[in-house]
Formats: sequence, structure tokens, C-alpha cells
Amino acid sequence: MFAYLMKAVAVLVLAVSALLAPVAYAAVPAGVETVFTSTATDFGTIVGYGWTLFLVIVGGLILFGIVRRVISKVAH
Repeated sequence: MFAYLMKAVAVLVLAVSALLAPVAYAAVPAGVETVFTSTATDFGTIVGYGWTLFLVIVGGLILFGIVRRVISKVAH
């Protein structure tokens, strides 16, 4: 019963998306593709810098922990 219901929902979603696809593409102005492309590029750059910053912070914390352990062992 559940599988039949899931198939029916999938067919309904495909039918609705097929009906709405021409409407969605017809309303897009001419320069929007350029805006979306540049926004995606900017977002990728921001994510790249964020990932680098995250790695630097985590690496610094790991290095700090190692130095702390070494100093603790040397002091005792």
C-alpha cells in the first residue's frame, strides 16, 4: 500500500512539474542567468574561504593541544 502511494505521489509530482516548467522558464528576464552565475561563483568563493578558515582554526587547536601536552610532560 505504501509503495503504491509513493508511486502515485511521484507521478503527481512529475505531472505538476511538467506543467509548470514552461511557465517557470518563460518568466525569467534576459540578464538573470548572468546574475545567478556570478552569485554562484561568489558563494563558492565564500565557502572556500570559510573552509580554509575552519581548517586553520581546527589545526591551531590541535597544535595547541599537542604543545600543551608536551609542556605538561616536560614540566613533570
